Amino acid sequence: MNDPQQELFANYARYYKMGAYRDRLPDDLERLKRDRLPAWIDTIPRNARVLDVGCAEGHWLEALRRVGFSQLTGVELSAQLLESARARLGDHAQLIQADVRDWIKRAPAASYDLIFFHDVLEHLPREETISILREFHRLLAPAGKLRIRVPNLACLVGPFHQAIDFTHITPFTEFSLLQVLEAAGFSASCVTFESQAPRLFWSWRRPHRALLRLLNRLRWHLNRVVHKAVYLLNDYDMPRCYDIALVALAHK
Repeated sequence: MNDPQQELFANYARYYKMGAYRDRLPDDLERLKRDRLPAWIDTIPRNARVLDVGCAEGHWLEALRRVGFSQLTGVELSAQLLESARARLGDHAQLIQADVRDWIKRAPAASYDLIFFHDVLEHLPREETISILREFHRLLAPAGKLRIRVPNLACLVGPFHQAIDFTHITPFTEFSLLQVLEAAGFSASCVTFESQAPRLFWSWRRPHRALLRLLNRLRWHLNRVVHKAVYLLNDYDMPRCYDIALVALAHK
C-alpha cells in the first residue's frame, strides 16, 4: 500500500504557497527582531553554527541572515520549496535537500550551536520521535540550543491547527513534548517553554500600529484567562502555554 505522506509531500509546495504557512518578513529590521525572532537571539554570537531543519522557503534563515548570522545551514525535503529558498538566500546559506531522518545520521557530532526544528516534529511518526531528538542532542555542541515548534493541543483551537494538514500525525502538549525531550537526553531543568505576550512599542510615525499591538496584547491575556478558566472548571492539570503554537527551547 502506498504511503499517502509521500504523495502529499511530492507536491507540498503548492499547499504551502496557498497560505497555510505564510511567513512573510517585515522590511524594517527592528520590527523583524521584535515580531519574528525570540528575545534571547541577541545572546547568541553571530558566528554561531545554525541549522534550520525543515527550512521550507528559507524565511527563518533569511531573518537570521538579516540580523547578522553568517554560518547558516538549511535542510528541506521538498525540492520545490528548497528552490525558493535558494532564490531567497543565494550563497548566504548552505541548503540541502534531504529527509532529515536520513541526513541527520550522517552529520558529525557537535557540529551546530543552535538548531531550529519548527513545524516538523508533528509530521513524523511517533515511533521515530525520540530517536530523531537524540540525534539532535548528538549534533549540538556543548551548551548548544534546540528550539522546537509544534501545534499546541492544550490550546482550545489546537486540534484545528493539528488537523489542518493531513501530514500532521503526532500531536503534542507541553507535557508530552517534555517527556520525549527527556527521553532523548535533555534534562527537564534545561527545557523552557516560550510564551511571550506581544511586545509593546510606540511610533510617532505609525501610532495606529502601537494601538493594534496593544489590542493584540489584550487578546493574548484574554486568551490565557479563558483557557485557565476552562482547565479549572474541568479539574485538569494546568498547562502553562495556551498559544496555538507550542515552542520549547532545550539546552544541552
